[in-house]
Formats: sequence, C-alpha cells, structure tokens
Amino acid sequence: QVRYSGVYTFIYSKRTGTPAARRADQIDEKVVKERFDRLLKLVNEVTHREAEKYTGKTMKVLVEEVNSQDAELVTGRLENNLTVHFKGCREMIGKVIDVKLTECKGFYFLGEAVL
Repeated sequence: QVRYSGVYTFIYSKRTGTPAARRADQIDEKVVKERFDRLLKLVNEVTHREAEKYTGKTMKVLVEEVNSQDAELVTGRLENNLTVHFKGCREMIGKVIDVKLTECKGFYFLGEAVL
C-alpha cells in the first residue's frame, strides 16, 4: 500500500551472547531467506514501475560527477533523488542541466542532455 521507492534491508543474524541469540523460537534460515527475497522482489518491482513513469520526460538534473564506469558520461540526480547517466563533460559538474530521460534501468536512468 505504501509503495516505498527504496528500502534498506538486511537479514538478522544472531550475535553470540545477546538475549535474541538465546531465544528458542528462531526462524529457519530457509524461511528467512525466502521472506527476504520476496520483499526485495516486491520493492524492486514497485521502484521500477514508479521510476518508469518518468521515461520520456525532460527533467532538471544536478550533475554530480564524471561517471566512474564511462568517462564520456556524467552522473547526476533528479529532484526526486533518482540517478541519471548521460553524455557530458567535467565542466557540467555542479550545474543543473535539462535532461531527457530516455531509458529506465530500474534504479537509474539513461538520458540525453537538452541544450
């Protein structure tokens, strides 16, 4: 119902000497993993569907850095904190650029600067 755009999750691990580690009602690791995977799948689906709504739109992007995997790209953030990668140069860093969001990759976009 809430449709969170992201979550910070981890699997509980008992720590020796803690009250929780001494509890007799521990949940089987297989069940824990299944629940965790199911939650992650759902959150990823919701995140992708929500982000996909922006595909094709032109939005303002604060350019943060040259992309660490491709020096021809820069990486920036939309006002909703989504990440976008697009062709650009070091001189764009710190500037707000209009970018057309061409492809949603789930947690980030590929785009084209609109100059």
